Parts: sequence; C-alpha cells; structure tokens
Amino acid sequence: MNKSFIGAAALALSILAPFSAQAQAPAQPDQASVAVTAPRQSYTLGIGEFDEFANTYVLSNGQVAQFTQRGNHYFVQLKDSYRSQQRADGTAQRMVSTRLRAIGPGAFVTDSGAELSFRDHGDEVTINGFERLPAARVAANLTNVQMIARR
Repeated sequence: MNKSFIGAAALALSILAPFSAQAQAPAQPDQASVAVTAPRQSYTLGIGEFDEFANTYVLSNGQVAQFTQRGNHYFVQLKDSYRSQQRADGTAQRMVSTRLRAIGPGAFVTDSGAELSFRDHGDEVTINGFERLPAARVAANLTNVQMIARR
C-alpha cells in the first residue's frame, strides 16, 4: 500500500513538474509574441436586408465602391471613378469583386481584414482598413485607412 502511494505521488510530481518550472521562469523580454484574435461571429442576413446597401458610393479619394449581391453572397468592387463605373456597366468588362462576410446588421468584413459598416439605412458606409481592398488607391506606407462615403 505504501508503494502504491509513493508511485502515485511520483506520477503526480512528474506530470506537474514542467508546469511549475514554467510558472517560476521569468518572462524573457526578447521573446516574440503572437497576437491572437477571436474569430468574428457570422451573421445571416434576412431576405432583402442587403437591398439598402446594394448601391454605388463615391469615396473621398474619387474612387467608387459598388456593393452587389449574387444569391446569398455579398461583394464590393472598387473602380477608379464614377465615369469608369458607368463605362464598365455598359461593357462586358469584369472588375475584381471582394467577398463580404456579414458579422452583424450592416457590418461586414473581408478575408483580407477590411471592415465595412453601413449607417442610416445604407446612406453612409465606413470602410476601415481600406488599403486591404484590391484596387484601393492609397499611399504605399499608409495603414488602417478609413474611408467614409454617403450616397
């Protein structure tokens, strides 16, 4: 009986020893750290809920953002100007569409990390991380660019 108690205690110490050594070791300031973000919740839009967002918005840098829906998928396209938007609509020219993933009412993200939110029943759109969208015109060294547009 005494041998089984000693064996169990030895087993417990062998399992816990690495954890106590880690807890006692001082943190090294030169060690790399990795930021981990929690995945965003998905949101399912109701029938017709995207209709008030499916518009064209002229951004402050002169580019045009067009929001469209195909089935239950949502997209944004950036074009250089409103005039190029009109020309592209009249031809078979296809621009790069970026898929939007709904995360809440009027709130979307892209796979590249841009965040888009609509206000006032789609009258205003805010794009955070604008530089992460394909065809976005921003200076190369700018990050976390915010664009706001009204229709």
